[in-house]
Amino acid sequence: MGSVTRTTPLNEQLSILYVDCFDSFTNNIIGLLEERLGANVIMVRIDDKQADRDLHTLLRAVDGVVIGPGPGHPGNPQDVGFINKLWALSDSELLPIFGICLGFQSLCLNHGADVKRLESPRHGIVSRSTHQGTDILKGLGDLDCTQYHSLHADLELTGARPTHFWQPNNVCPDLLPLAWDLSDGNNGPVLMAVRHVSKPFWGCQFHPESICTSEAGKDLLVNWWRHALQWSAHNGRVKTMELPGRYLPNSLSSFFVDAPIQSGHLQASHLAQELRSAAGRDDIFLRWAKYPAQGVTPTVLLEKLGHRDDEVILLDSQGHNMGRFDILGLVVPGKTANVTYSSYDRTLRYGNHFKNIDSIEECWPLFQEALDIYYPQNQEIDRSKLRSDMDRFIAGHLPADSPFWGGFMGYISYEAGLETIDVGLPEKPTDGSAIPDINFAFIHRSIVIDHHTNQIYVQSLLPNDWTWILRVGSLIDSVSAASSKSGCPSLTSIADTRHLNDTLARSTITRPTGDSYRAQVQNCQDHLRAGDSYELCLTDESSIVIPSDPSSNSHSPLDAWSLYKKMRLNNPAPHGAYLNLPNISIVGTSPERFLSWSRGGHCQFRPIKGTVKKGPGMTHSIASEILNSSKERAENLMIVDLIRHDLSGVVGADNTWVSKLMVMEEYEKVYQLVSVIEGQLPPAELPGAPRGLHVLKNSLPPGSMTGAPKKRSCEILVDMEKRPRGVYAGVLGYMDVGGAGDFAVVIRTLVRNKLEEQEVWRIGAGGAVTIQSTDEGEFEEMEIKAGSVLESMMK
Repeated sequence: MGSVTRTTPLNEQLSILYVDCFDSFTNNIIGLLEERLGANVIMVRIDDKQADRDLHTLLRAVDGVVIGPGPGHPGNPQDVGFINKLWALSDSELLPIFGICLGFQSLCLNHGADVKRLESPRHGIVSRSTHQGTDILKGLGDLDCTQYHSLHADLELTGARPTHFWQPNNVCPDLLPLAWDLSDGNNGPVLMAVRHVSKPFWGCQFHPESICTSEAGKDLLVNWWRHALQWSAHNGRVKTMELPGRYLPNSLSSFFVDAPIQSGHLQASHLAQELRSAAGRDDIFLRWAKYPAQGVTPTVLLEKLGHRDDEVILLDSQGHNMGRFDILGLVVPGKTANVTYSSYDRTLRYGNHFKNIDSIEECWPLFQEALDIYYPQNQEIDRSKLRSDMDRFIAGHLPADSPFWGGFMGYISYEAGLETIDVGLPEKPTDGSAIPDINFAFIHRSIVIDHHTNQIYVQSLLPNDWTWILRVGSLIDSVSAASSKSGCPSLTSIADTRHLNDTLARSTITRPTGDSYRAQVQNCQDHLRAGDSYELCLTDESSIVIPSDPSSNSHSPLDAWSLYKKMRLNNPAPHGAYLNLPNISIVGTSPERFLSWSRGGHCQFRPIKGTVKKGPGMTHSIASEILNSSKERAENLMIVDLIRHDLSGVVGADNTWVSKLMVMEEYEKVYQLVSVIEGQLPPAELPGAPRGLHVLKNSLPPGSMTGAPKKRSCEILVDMEKRPRGVYAGVLGYMDVGGAGDFAVVIRTLVRNKLEEQEVWRIGAGGAVTIQSTDEGEFEEMEIKAGSVLESMMK
């Protein structure tokens, strides 16, 4: 295709109705339509009853229709909604329609073809299709197609001559084949593109929007649009209706409607007022100082500060070469508010207050409002209002290189993520021991260690807090001086280490059984073959039961802080975490960033899919060969396309890109396949502009822990696993008052629910089940991941 075709919109006023079948790649397709066709896109879902009633009005207001992919079978009414009405339009109502994947299968099924299961489903598989350069494939070169399908349209051509593959037949006289995948020996020829011989209906089985589909696949849509417009011109088809008001084009502005509350525009919520009261009546002012970090570790600093047994949050890069910052959030009695939310009873709690709300959607504006109210006024403040020389010294300056100035630190559970996509929750524990699904502390005092610049930032949002800042600075100087003389000190006593090891040796470890897990893998693959999902991230749970210790005066015989330091030493990862909060302790060494966003609006996801355990004989070269296999690359590709959908749903497809695609990274105990997806938010000053919090809520639960399509996959997994995952498979990190945020996926992590009568630490682990998986291979992968944590504990 020529460059003009790819860059110049065909007609700014043209519009397309996009029918979404609850797929997790929808926003990628819409972005492609907007970018390549220059059309306004109006999206409706197959279960939208109002859209069903308005269908004929809608069709008169658009220039064409695209029916998207989705889970299920085109013969099941619940999987296609009102789509069949489109194929039954009268001649006077006809307009150009293009079907993708499920939409393509529906087109074929409604015109004589049968839709059957493939012998070998094609999920995340990229192969070259064969075509004759006709119709919408005219002028296209090599067509490398990403396929996500378990079903195929059967035109009953078995045994037919090769020339018959390019002609309508007696079974499907209305369908003209345009492209085939002839590369798969197991499945035989698979139809890849088709058109109706007399009506303006086209479709393709593959996904033109995938990051791994070649340019020819995207140009196919441009060709379709040209053919569609030519058909309309030839047949005198024009729009005769205005678009009804409830149907907005899928432009970025449509996401501004539910943007979080901006402080100052409305009366502050009670939560925001409570959090704001901790800073007194003065304007919010960030007091901070910077110190050399040479030889200072966050673990030693926390112990020197005397907080090892206190409520505290540590986000720790654990000395990993891929990490940069350590962030220590200190809980100040009487000042720090703990904010929690339960998806089971829809209760928001903070301090002594609780409030029943309609859904989790009410939480996000409250969080954003609290962050906005606490934005420090160092740059704008009137110096005459400042009481101390230290305040006047830093007035006009903020520590731009510090990623966290204060704000929310904590976690969002997997079940909270399920609520955001309207998936029913697994059964709640009946003993009253359910932990919060959102659990944040609003941090005023923080310490940030920057290992790239060897600087430490000591920061406080509390008024007149210089005494604390200077005391911490003096302590940092003494630790640094001691380190320069004798190396970094360790405060862990021999007695602490012996007690930890003795307690762990007496513990009882329960792990999933091979037979049960393998059966679940096979169950997953049954769903994959049926077309319900492309990939299912199956998980299970191991538990460590700690026996009571009558000789111990503490509530718990296991010292969580000593356990964290042991895991940090034995299995370091760039997203380590130690949380000691009311009712819960978390000890983690996660290698996977979920989402970060900068104060300038730059967003980044780093999904991990594909794992190889280190061991005797496992070289870098061998690991690379394994991780570049079709199975491992397919796992990773599906999640990359899913995350592109999540991110572009907020920032737009034109502001979303993949900067690293399926690259192997090395960790302490494993090699893993990693991709990086990035995006850019619009300037925060724009009225109603989405913020990083929008991206966060739009992307839960993490795609690397669900599968795709996300909603249907989660429904299957909830029914199969029959237990809450809890903190595991959720996200953990911070939201900064300055506008930044960073969250890791909660994996390789131990969680203890302090509400339980017996002390139990739990580890979740699992993997992405694809059609190329083996039940034994998936069980081994789950064991490797859980084992890396257990070995770090017991070592």
